[in-house]
Amino acid sequence: MIWQQHLNAWQNADLSDEWRRELQQVEQEQERFDGYLTFGTGGMRGKMGVGTKRINLFTIRRVAKGLGDYVVANGGAEMGVAIAYDSRHHSGAFAKETAKVLAAQGIKVYLSDTIRPTPALSFCVREKGAFAGVVITASHNPSIYNGFKVYDKNGCQITLGVAQEIAGYLENITDIFTIPVRELPNPLVMTLGKEMDDAYLKALTAVVSRPNLLADYGNELRICYTPLHGAGKELVMRGLLENGFSETTMVAEQSEPDGEFPTVISPNPEEENSFELAKKQAKEIQADIILATDPDADRLGVAVLIKQATYQILTGNQLGALLLQYILEAKTSVTGADTIINTIVTGDLGGRIAHDFGINHIQTLTGFKYIGEKIAEMEGTEKNFLFGYEESYGYLIAPFVRDKDAVQAALLTAEMALFYKKEGTTLLQKLTNLYEKFGYHKEHLHTITLDDSDGTAKMNQVIDALRKEPTCIPDITVLEDFLTSKRTNLSTMEMTNIELPKENVLKFYLNDNAWFAIRPSGTEPKCKIYFQTIGETEEIATNAMDELKKRVLAKWD
Repeated sequence: MIWQQHLNAWQNADLSDEWRRELQQVEQEQERFDGYLTFGTGGMRGKMGVGTKRINLFTIRRVAKGLGDYVVANGGAEMGVAIAYDSRHHSGAFAKETAKVLAAQGIKVYLSDTIRPTPALSFCVREKGAFAGVVITASHNPSIYNGFKVYDKNGCQITLGVAQEIAGYLENITDIFTIPVRELPNPLVMTLGKEMDDAYLKALTAVVSRPNLLADYGNELRICYTPLHGAGKELVMRGLLENGFSETTMVAEQSEPDGEFPTVISPNPEEENSFELAKKQAKEIQADIILATDPDADRLGVAVLIKQATYQILTGNQLGALLLQYILEAKTSVTGADTIINTIVTGDLGGRIAHDFGINHIQTLTGFKYIGEKIAEMEGTEKNFLFGYEESYGYLIAPFVRDKDAVQAALLTAEMALFYKKEGTTLLQKLTNLYEKFGYHKEHLHTITLDDSDGTAKMNQVIDALRKEPTCIPDITVLEDFLTSKRTNLSTMEMTNIELPKENVLKFYLNDNAWFAIRPSGTEPKCKIYFQTIGETEEIATNAMDELKKRVLAKWD
């Protein structure tokens, strides 16, 4: 059995006393040795610890070797690989191991000298003309996780074809304990330091729509910021302070990098608990707005003052729509060549705003890698990228980065809040204005996690039944099946093609512009269901949402 072979290899390896003690404690846990963590478009992510199915020194060396083989085979050794890391446990050590493995293959390396945001890595790849990039991060997962995320030469997360090619090289690595390394310092390994931060911050000024407003009145907006113990502290704070927002303070208890994330249940700005300390401090300083970034500072959460000492958290869909409206209002003119990009599970309000302004709207599959890919395709054409976003708190304004960027989003959100404050209004009032014009949009994400034993089989059974008989849920009018790339009008049975890569996602449209989308995990018995309803009033939209969720979720009972 493969797990026994892997366990034997660990037992026979030359391990430190610390590794040996941990191995003895877990060697009965077959799951740890049953194969390797999956490598896909998001790279590799998992729990840290001993075993082939964990993130550790040896599995990091394995994936670094596979990446290096890919880089060498494609002539990218001289262009090099840029490496950054976040504040998680062992992230710095894993980054250095990656550099040592790549150097042993004759590959030039740009290694960050401290923690840096994921968008800074994307910027660095482009700035240095590197062939690829690596970030050691597990985004907003709990503290026991880490990961290895790979970027292409455009600074985008790799897409499926590249991931499959790297995975092919990983299959050829039979012994993870004898992978060659070159010790540091090494002439092939160059340091990424403060000069890269300075270059990023210089480029960041492209995000600002109204520089005079910030210069004259930036000190009138009180901002409370929390990096949630992550990598955003330096660039987010400098980005705000150097662009005029002098009344920006950090949550002291969450300002220092700490891979344990001790003050939150989860370091995820999508979750309300992550704002608790920030809300407390915001009340004390009477902040107008709260900004929160996740550990690798690619996602931004925002809470806004609604009345005395009370704050409301905006959803990713809401902030995305507000930023889009602000960007378009700030432009002196727009044309049909101006383009926004979001995903198939992002709410429709942004698309309606784009249509109202007469600009181009493109949708992609879920994941910012697809948005980055579309931006690359637009280069050299008449199309002009304006804004990209997804419902999961990811935004990109200026394409000098090709991934979601919380540093950019924080600066533009602050500018937007200041502009509306000077006009005597608020972000929430602006959002209400959008709802009154385009309908009240309600969105909801529900995650279903099933038992490991038969969970995947049950999940596939429900999805297959909906795929074959979509009308088993009343009022379904259109089915989009992204696995077959077909859109079916269920009234006429007319079918049209979906011009997107294939992915196991189903999207069902109902009357009154409601929809829900089902997106199963490819690696575990977990399924995400995205819902949207629209109503003339908030009450109508909320009631419609409650009814839709009840009907759909009943299929999983």
